[in-house]
Amino acid sequence: MLNSICLQNSNQTLRLLGGLIGKSDCEISPETYATFLKTQEVYVRDRATMLAFKDAMEHNAQLFKGSVVLEVGCGSGILSMWAARQGAKRVIAVEPSDIAQVARQLVVQNRLDNVIQVFQAKIELLKLPGGLKCVDIILSKWMGACLMYNSVIEDVIYARNKWLRPGGSIFPQSAKLYVVATEQDGRPSDVGQRWAHFGGLNLSRIGRVKTHLPEVTDVDNTKILTKRHLLRSLDMRIVKHEDLSFEVPFRLRAVRQAFASSFVVFFDFEFPGDKNMPAVSTSPSGPSTQWKQSLFPLDAHLPMRVDDVLKGNFKIVRSQLHLDFDIDWSFANDLVTVKRHKQIYRMQGNTASI
Repeated sequence: MLNSICLQNSNQTLRLLGGLIGKSDCEISPETYATFLKTQEVYVRDRATMLAFKDAMEHNAQLFKGSVVLEVGCGSGILSMWAARQGAKRVIAVEPSDIAQVARQLVVQNRLDNVIQVFQAKIELLKLPGGLKCVDIILSKWMGACLMYNSVIEDVIYARNKWLRPGGSIFPQSAKLYVVATEQDGRPSDVGQRWAHFGGLNLSRIGRVKTHLPEVTDVDNTKILTKRHLLRSLDMRIVKHEDLSFEVPFRLRAVRQAFASSFVVFFDFEFPGDKNMPAVSTSPSGPSTQWKQSLFPLDAHLPMRVDDVLKGNFKIVRSQLHLDFDIDWSFANDLVTVKRHKQIYRMQGNTASI
């Protein structure tokens, strides 16, 4: 019954969209508009990130004036339109999905179609128009949850290697990935009971799987327990595909007394140009962003006191479909000793549902 109601409501929404938008030269379907709203509204709501892009472009207006700009994964085309407003001579906006059709409409609505061309294509299949051989600036929201999940970072690397002129710019230019420990528990206390038995069935396997999935959520900054540790720095001017998988040691020193229950991973990113522009942070201490933070539950609640150290090795293996995490950690004080413990996690699927 519930499924039929949801389907009926969905069909009504699509009929409403169809009536509102009418027909265009592109014959954009109501389903495409529905997908556009579902995928792009999160970006518009993330004012901290989007306005940081706008400010960066305004502070670097001299770079954009008269330049050729390539936006990788343009989505709504908002960044391309801001680039055009900053005086770009030509903007090539690339989006592989059907929402490129909506972006094209928005470009026309804002009377920027004399500067911006929107291409629906995978970046590997793109041919620069008008005999262009290179671009001056690559623009992209290339970051994902935990910096590298479900992101277009490889597409940006491909575009950089193929088309970015020597001395060209990438917006954003760099990012830093951090880990801290928190007393916020990333594992619901009833997760085992919830899946152990249901209607006379044993579903405990699902409960075990659940414990290996990081949660993408807003972490309470007041529950952060340690200083942050830098895991990785990425410079988009030189980063290679093989740099996206790595293993590094970490040391988390407690700044107050509490039980450590989870690791938290977040990142900062920066734009080129003005050195006085602050980095945009996805940390728990900043405004909430579309990426939030990634919470990795510990198998034990560790009683940390000021200056206690939780240490180990943090490994990330990236593929197109998921991120794998191996975290080996150890901890010791006069209350508890864990010599070495390994936890494995996988980030996959829609991060909103993890």
